[in-house]
Amino acid sequence: MNYLEGLRAGNEIVFTLIMDKWYSRLFNFARGYLNNEENVKEVLQDVFLQLWDNRQKLADNSSLNAYLFALTRNRCVDLIRRERVVLQFQADKKDEYIRLTENYHALSDHILDEIFASELQTEIDNIINKLPEQCRRVFTMSRTGGLKNSEISQSLNISVKTVESHITKALRSIRQILEKKFPGSINLVMMFLME
Repeated sequence: MNYLEGLRAGNEIVFTLIMDKWYSRLFNFARGYLNNEENVKEVLQDVFLQLWDNRQKLADNSSLNAYLFALTRNRCVDLIRRERVVLQFQADKKDEYIRLTENYHALSDHILDEIFASELQTEIDNIINKLPEQCRRVFTMSRTGGLKNSEISQSLNISVKTVESHITKALRSIRQILEKKFPGSINLVMMFLME
């Protein structure tokens, strides 16, 4: 079943199926970091509300799994951040503050980022492979080879302006596709693009 197609069309039955399929996995993920089930339920309510609100921004090849886990992680981080501020100056809540701080750092840690980043890098590689040959060659020499525009210009016997034009075109193509596939992740997308 194509969940994304039904979701983008505003099909509430498909939305319910998505909730049924992912709710327990997201619940267990969030429960590992949050201090009570009410907070977990609040987070998941926000996650599914945001999914519904942003449904038309999702591209055909969006990863619903990565998107939902990233949203859940971000909501957990937001909630923990708020709770830490409240508990920070209460002496009798020091243990709770320490636990929340540890969970905050765990959520901010590399594991989920690595999964998401790996999927993002795979998508970037796919987009680059579909660029016109000269554009792909220039972009790869710049980003992978680390060559300066003037060095690429000399190597390929083209003007620096042409090099800049190819890089701009490649970045624009990558950004447009990634913004559709990974909505709400523009900062991470830009981090990859500007490396």
